[in-house]
Amino acid sequence: MDAKFFDSLYEGDSANGVKLGMGLTGGDFWPRVGGCQNLYRGQDGSTIDFENILAVTEIEEESITVPGFAGHQAGALYVYVLRRANCCGCEDRSFGAAVKVSFDGQGNLIGPACNEVFGLEVEQFAGLSVRLMWYYFPIAQGAVPVGFNIYWDSGTGQIDYSSELGSVDYIGPRYYSFETGVFSEDSYKFCVRGLMSHGRENGDLGIVRIQMRDIAPESVGLLNANVI
Repeated sequence: MDAKFFDSLYEGDSANGVKLGMGLTGGDFWPRVGGCQNLYRGQDGSTIDFENILAVTEIEEESITVPGFAGHQAGALYVYVLRRANCCGCEDRSFGAAVKVSFDGQGNLIGPACNEVFGLEVEQFAGLSVRLMWYYFPIAQGAVPVGFNIYWDSGTGQIDYSSELGSVDYIGPRYYSFETGVFSEDSYKFCVRGLMSHGRENGDLGIVRIQMRDIAPESVGLLNANVI
C-alpha cells in the first residue's frame, strides 16, 4: 500500500482516509479490495497536489464529480488528474487521464469553441448602408457553430457585445454576408463572432472599421466618341 494511504495515525479519519474508507479498518489496512479511482488537482501540470485526494470513485465508474468545497475561481485554470489504485493500494503514476479546465471572468466553464471568422471585410453600398463579408472554415474546430452574431459600436467608437446588431445562420464552409439598414454617423466598427449550440460565442475580437461617405462623386462631363 502506498505510504500516503497508510492512515493508522488518525485511524482512517483524516481527509484522505475518510474518502478512501480507511476508517473501516482503523486506518491499518486497505479497504478498497476492488480498487478505486482518485482525483487530484493543480494550477498546472507541475503543481498537482498528489498528496490530497479531491474525490474517490469505484474502479468501474465512468465519471467523477468535483466536491463542492473545491470551488473554482473566475478567470482561473485548473489541471485535473485521475489515477487508479489497485486492490493492494498501489496507485499508478501516469498522466493518461488528465484534463485542463478554464473559466472565464464570469466563472463560466470555457469549453471547446468554433473557429474565428476569416477575412472579415466591410463596404458601403446603396447609399448609407453597410455590407459585411467573411469566410468560415471548419478545419480543426473545437465545436460546430450554429450561426454568427454581428456586433457594432452604433457610431460611438466602443463595440457593445451585450446586444447584437443581427445574426446569420451557419450552413457550412462558405462566404457569408450581412447587410445593415441606413446609417447616419460618420464611421462604424463591427465584429463577427461564431455562436455555438449551447449559446457560447468564440470570443473573437477582430474588428473592422468603415468611414462612411455621404457625398456622391461628381458626374462626368460630356462624353464624346471619335473614330481613330
